[in-house]
Amino acid sequence: MISRNTVRIKVMQAIYEYEISKHCNMNIAKDNLMRSFNDMYLLYIKILASFGALVHVAEELIEAKKQRYLRQATDLHPNMKFINNVFIQKIEQNTFLQKHINENNLGWNYTDLLFAKKICNAINNESFFIEYMHSNESSFEEDKGLVLSILEKFMLENEDMIFYFGEIKLSWLHDYNDVIIFVHNTLKSFTQEQNDDKSLPTLFKTSKDNNSSELFFAQNLLSKTIQNNNDYEQIVSEKLQNWDLNRLAYIDFILVKMAICEFCEFPTIPLRVTFNEYIEISKYYSTPKSQRFINGLLDNILEHLREKNKINKQGRGLLG
Repeated sequence: MISRNTVRIKVMQAIYEYEISKHCNMNIAKDNLMRSFNDMYLLYIKILASFGALVHVAEELIEAKKQRYLRQATDLHPNMKFINNVFIQKIEQNTFLQKHINENNLGWNYTDLLFAKKICNAINNESFFIEYMHSNESSFEEDKGLVLSILEKFMLENEDMIFYFGEIKLSWLHDYNDVIIFVHNTLKSFTQEQNDDKSLPTLFKTSKDNNSSELFFAQNLLSKTIQNNNDYEQIVSEKLQNWDLNRLAYIDFILVKMAICEFCEFPTIPLRVTFNEYIEISKYYSTPKSQRFINGLLDNILEHLREKNKINKQGRGLLG
């Protein structure tokens, strides 16, 4: 399941596409947002499928060494511990995963497997992998620990993998690290006893009250920010003393309008949470000066909204 911060980033990107497109309308913007979430889930499936691909190329490398003219003893009697990893077998046997792989053509094809060989060779040189291969232990938990270590210590923030998936689908470039964490959390919950038809988690937390779900939040943040755009732009322009609105960084402008929307339209989100989240997002998606600029601007806007009784919050602790 993805974080609310990731949801905000997806909405920011959808609003950006909406505003720069001359032919976009609200329905198209919503469709684009949902497509971006779906693409993120496809990357999740693709990465889950990567472990089977790594075992496949590891087997091929072992077979290739057996065919060498000048073979060593280790070539004829290779260490099969990774090939026989029972946790990876558990992943591969999940029928829900295989269904998604087949329906969306997310298996690792010939080109993918060439890249997987590069990744496999790199993992082979990692200290945690070498330690695993030389361990005398053989258990489901140890095999599971290796997979989690590959995710934590190798795949997370791995530039080669980020750029490779980004070339397949541009949105995957930005989704990669969030998806690696999602995959890690999924596999951490896998047990040896679970059924092979166990479903994988969805991207959004399920809720008995749909109004509190992350999906509801995403759709409403998008629609309400767009619907109230003119009002929000007016508020921002009034608070930009001696500053031309056109000089405001485009992403900063969008983030500020989204923050105003949360202040006014989402009664259960604390003001401080909204404040901090948009400042944090600006550090990664806007200019070096954006963090301080948005901090000061939102302070002024929040004071203005309080004076106008525009803040809509319910419950204790939400106004701080």
